[in-house]
Amino acid sequence: MVRSLAPIDLVIAGPTASGKSQLAMRWAREIGGEIVSADSRQIYREISVGTGKPSLSDQEAVPHHTIDLCSIRDVYSAGAFVRDARRAIEKIQARGNKVIVCGGTGLYIKALLEGIVDLPESDSTSSETFRESMEEFSTPTLYLRLMELDPERARLLSPRDRVRILRGLFLHELTGLPPTELYRRSRGQALSFRSFIVLSPDRETLYASIERRVALMLDEGWVAEVEDLLSQGCNPEWPGFASLGYREVVAHLDGRLALGELREAIVRKTRQYAKRQVTWFRHMAGAIPVDPAKAPHSLGVSFKI
Repeated sequence: MVRSLAPIDLVIAGPTASGKSQLAMRWAREIGGEIVSADSRQIYREISVGTGKPSLSDQEAVPHHTIDLCSIRDVYSAGAFVRDARRAIEKIQARGNKVIVCGGTGLYIKALLEGIVDLPESDSTSSETFRESMEEFSTPTLYLRLMELDPERARLLSPRDRVRILRGLFLHELTGLPPTELYRRSRGQALSFRSFIVLSPDRETLYASIERRVALMLDEGWVAEVEDLLSQGCNPEWPGFASLGYREVVAHLDGRLALGELREAIVRKTRQYAKRQVTWFRHMAGAIPVDPAKAPHSLGVSFKI
């Protein structure tokens, strides 16, 4: 049974380098809030410089949650985030404090607000193994099987949509329940919110902020951080190294990218990522775009916190 939680007081989302963390810190101090990070890279304990993780002084000033949850060698899912975030929110609310969810990982925020299918722990390759085991069956045959197990779900899918058909069959294989029932339960986990803002700077301002941020991270020892991890025997193929910019730093240390090229490559990747974030948050229900320069004023006037 999923425990019912009070609405989240404030959700602050937006592209990287848009000023989310600074605004969250400001409002946490103002309203007696605690911050739940919705960042898929700040979960890793070993990496901090290139993920924009809050400093120790910031963490001492305002309690932060859902950071440093696992090792860079671990696979971490949106479902795991929802479980961890809900636990944190429950404790914050029990203390009588406000909850501020802040981050740029749209999938995490969507899963937390709208619910997610809660699957049992399984081997990370189980989905791929199941898919391979179904290769001998035609798509029409798989569709008929799904129709037998869950006609409601099957009717929502195209008989030619092999990917979604296999997803439905895999969910049944893993849980023993029809996918429709799993999706119904996920909606019961959804969390409401009082205010949901998306920081939306103009493109020129955002790109300039990205360039400054990347330069600052490199100056603060991003390369040294990665070099130290590799010297300890960390494998650059581990999940944590897929964090934005870390593959490029590894390439620099391997001699495949000069220092100047490194900075340009990370800025380029970050811009591309920011574009995807902007598109994602544009389609999220209830999200209100706010100019970062006007965000403090807008919150004070337009939002009930």
